[in-house]
Amino acid sequence: MTVSLVRFDGSLDSLREAVELCDGFEKLNSNDKILIKPNNCFRHKIMPPYGMVTTSKIIDGVIQLLLEHGCKDISIGEGAISGILNELEPYTKRGFKGTGIDKVAEKYGVKLIDFNQGPFQEVDLGGIKAQVAPAALETDFLINIPVLKTHLQTKVSLGFKNLKGCLSTASRHKFHTTNRLDSLISLLSESIKSDLVIIDGIYMLEKGPETYAGVAHRKDLFIASTDIFECDTIGATILGVDPSQVDYLREFAERHNRSFDINAIPIKGEDIESLKEQLEWKIEPDKVLLSQSKVTGLSSPHPGQTVCSACGLTLALAVSLLAKDNPEMDFGGAELFCGLEVRPERDTCNAILYGNCAIKHNKSLQNAIKIEGCPPSLTTTLLALMKALLSKPRMLRMTLVRAMKLVGIRIGVYDEAFPGWERYQSIEFDKAHFTLVE
Repeated sequence: MTVSLVRFDGSLDSLREAVELCDGFEKLNSNDKILIKPNNCFRHKIMPPYGMVTTSKIIDGVIQLLLEHGCKDISIGEGAISGILNELEPYTKRGFKGTGIDKVAEKYGVKLIDFNQGPFQEVDLGGIKAQVAPAALETDFLINIPVLKTHLQTKVSLGFKNLKGCLSTASRHKFHTTNRLDSLISLLSESIKSDLVIIDGIYMLEKGPETYAGVAHRKDLFIASTDIFECDTIGATILGVDPSQVDYLREFAERHNRSFDINAIPIKGEDIESLKEQLEWKIEPDKVLLSQSKVTGLSSPHPGQTVCSACGLTLALAVSLLAKDNPEMDFGGAELFCGLEVRPERDTCNAILYGNCAIKHNKSLQNAIKIEGCPPSLTTTLLALMKALLSKPRMLRMTLVRAMKLVGIRIGVYDEAFPGWERYQSIEFDKAHFTLVE
């Protein structure tokens, strides 16, 4: 197999070259049923999308290439993280709309599939039953289009991990609560076969998976291959992460007798040495989210791999908003605990148990503050944190202020911005890559 490395120059030709150099369409028939799986895990208009979700620019380009090839049966499928915001609109639909993918689909008459809506087909992953969207199993040709990013739980999030979006919400939770995240990601790639992987590296994200704590960079790169293992191995190497230290890649390599020797992988296009970065994946989310607002007295032990993306993202957003609304405040040594791996040393009201997993794991604690939900919604989380950490007069005042801001965001008269987001106003970060209408 071949991995192609091609610089994105803004034109369709660069994407065409990436596909041609790796013989990406060699096994594609014009009458095949095609599924495009982007990384469209979550999108809200206040969040910079750069490096977090797949650009609609590359989706548009891939569809154009498929149409040139004579293909007609094309779908785009995703199952977005749900339960974060109090929204009536389905989360996947909102994600497609927020990244402009819905407009691309409308332009070409391509079908959009919300995997969260079901039905699902059960597959066995090493003794763990998982529910998978049938479209991902029944397609003739699956094009897997992840983003180039590091990840605080799995070191990198590329082609293998992008397939997790084909699962039901309950199964995605199970990947975390069984404490077998890497193993299950590795096994999932054997049930859902990627026929072509194109890593969208127009932007890359450091300290992902999201842009609250993560930092996006412009990269202008496509990485493509018909071999998901080789594609992810090259992607991890470019990010500066040793692929042999990525647990799900190592497990896959051991089962299939694959090598991490970069010199043994045929590469066409750019010289890999000139593309290598040294991005960080380790992160202390609480410190990153609080430091720029100079907030002290609130911490959260790293939750490990047992916190699912829904709880992690909701809590990150809530803590970011809390810090932004209360700069330079000391919260008196409160600690947030989430997931199944960490527990408070003492049963005090300074311990906050976030989400059903943390509460279930610490049933004996009587004095700890408990925020229930799977995940708790953003509104529930914010109100609970303000009640626990602010004086009553300030809590009432901040609740009113935050409610007005959230309404302003909803109706389009207020733009939320966090410290550090000034970088995304520079010309290298182009909203047109997501065809956003703000």
